[in-house]
Amino acid sequence: MKASRPDSAHDWAELQPVKALTLVVCAGQAIGAITGLLYARDLHWFESLWQGAALATLPAFLLGLAVQARARPGSLGENAALLRRFALVALLLSGYALLH
Repeated sequence: MKASRPDSAHDWAELQPVKALTLVVCAGQAIGAITGLLYARDLHWFESLWQGAALATLPAFLLGLAVQARARPGSLGENAALLRRFALVALLLSGYALLH
């Protein structure tokens, strides 16, 4: 991953080096969203969808790390800064969903 300047725009192309991880997380969130809708508590449908997706983010990220390591060995070390941001977002989303 190239070092980005603070004023540079971020886009989806930055995730290309960790494509397998990104796809696993997106799939995990989709499964979580569907599960949230199916097992909704007394929440509005969108809140159930959001909570399901958010709760699934951290487990999907951890699974995605293993998939990424097998798909492109060495890519995790090469993209450490990106992975730290990805991990922080996954942790915050899942943590917030657990608390609410």
